[in-house]
Amino acid sequence: MKMGVVLRKVFREATFCLEHAEIWKGMVINMEYRAHNYKEAEQYLNEVPRFTTKNPLEETRGFYQYLLSAESGTGLQETQLGIIIHVAGTNGKGSVCAYMDSICRESGYHTGLFTSPHLVTTRERFRIDGEMVSEEEFVEAFNWLAEQIDCYHKYRENYQPTYFERLFFMMLWLFAKVGVEVTVLETGLGGRLDTTNVVEHPSLTMITEIGMDHMAYLGDTLEKIAGEKAGIIKSGVPVVYFDKRKETSAVLWQKAAEVGAECFKVSKNAYKINGIQKKCIDFSVCSRYYGYIGLQAHTTAAYQAENGAMAVCGAELLKKKGALGKINRESIIRGIYNMRWAGRMEEIRPNVYIDGAHNEDGIRAFIESVMLMHEQSPVILLFSAVNDKRYDSMIEMLTGVDCIDQFCITQIPGSRGVRIEELTQQFAQRTDKPVHAFEDFRDAYDFCRRAKKDVGTLYIVGSLYLAGLAEDILK
Repeated sequence: MKMGVVLRKVFREATFCLEHAEIWKGMVINMEYRAHNYKEAEQYLNEVPRFTTKNPLEETRGFYQYLLSAESGTGLQETQLGIIIHVAGTNGKGSVCAYMDSICRESGYHTGLFTSPHLVTTRERFRIDGEMVSEEEFVEAFNWLAEQIDCYHKYRENYQPTYFERLFFMMLWLFAKVGVEVTVLETGLGGRLDTTNVVEHPSLTMITEIGMDHMAYLGDTLEKIAGEKAGIIKSGVPVVYFDKRKETSAVLWQKAAEVGAECFKVSKNAYKINGIQKKCIDFSVCSRYYGYIGLQAHTTAAYQAENGAMAVCGAELLKKKGALGKINRESIIRGIYNMRWAGRMEEIRPNVYIDGAHNEDGIRAFIESVMLMHEQSPVILLFSAVNDKRYDSMIEMLTGVDCIDQFCITQIPGSRGVRIEELTQQFAQRTDKPVHAFEDFRDAYDFCRRAKKDVGTLYIVGSLYLAGLAEDILK
């Protein structure tokens, strides 16, 4: 039996380890781990941050280009991703991606949707025609990538993809394998140096609302953050952006002018919320292509009208430029209505809503939605946050909302969660309303469920980690 075959058998049967190094006749041989099932693949990916650091974008691009080259033998081409829609932003980018995907599916296109983060299972990040990939497909993609990394080590011996890079490259194989016609691609963090920015030929770029978040990585001013997001803008590729702040809009316009990209802005003047009926938002959009379009979104989140308006603009541009000619007025209306996005003002149980707002702009948008919904009925808020967010400012805003009658706080498991004592102190400094503290989420939820009875409404907000915890336990 050949040595390589023996080694592969040894590694596949070996106990899971992160070192992946065996001594064979005095030589250290490094091989990527192969998973037997989904649990093993997800476990390995979750351990990846412990032994990798973020690669320079040129390193990531080098591996991407290798995968598309004849040397890799994969046969992959970027064109196999179809029409690529690349989306960045601070808040709303996941929802805009979901709206774009929904409109394209309703128009009869075969779609792939790549988003982050996930709430419960890593498979959520990969959706084909609206459905998560199967565990078997995930494992197949995981092992395919392991094989490619092993082969690439002949050229770059020390290259180790990060967690997000691995998921991105798995997406490439998953979507190309089934022959998607449209790929909707959400950036992970920022834009300029984001892994997804190795894609060379998007048909449309979109930048949603920009706010103060991830300042340690993106900069400590809105202009600096906007500059990072603007990094996805490419020559000759139209860009749609949300025009909320003059300082960020100016940065995006300047970047578009520098590279020769046509710029289209969407502002609050582009849409109007007509009301909330039967837990749906009725709103209208001033469309460039179809005039005024009356739309209904299956959500009570007022901020989704903004995201829906951006998606309408993006869809119309792709139709006008001939990239997606099957899009029409009716498919846009159906796409907006049929979009579902977990953890964004999602009613997970009767009168129990989960919202992933986790920064100041997100909380501000959340509050706007709550105030539209509630004037008299009692509201309970279940809150938690992670350490690297400005949770004191979020608490300041939430305690100023009159319709919230009482607060309940809990602690997100792990080192990132803000300690329950700290949250208790922050609330005590800002409100005289009842504040109830529970370390365990289940205890906190049980208390809220009893307290709200049949007439009240419970909102769970403050962190995507909290949203994921709630999704996992309550669904």
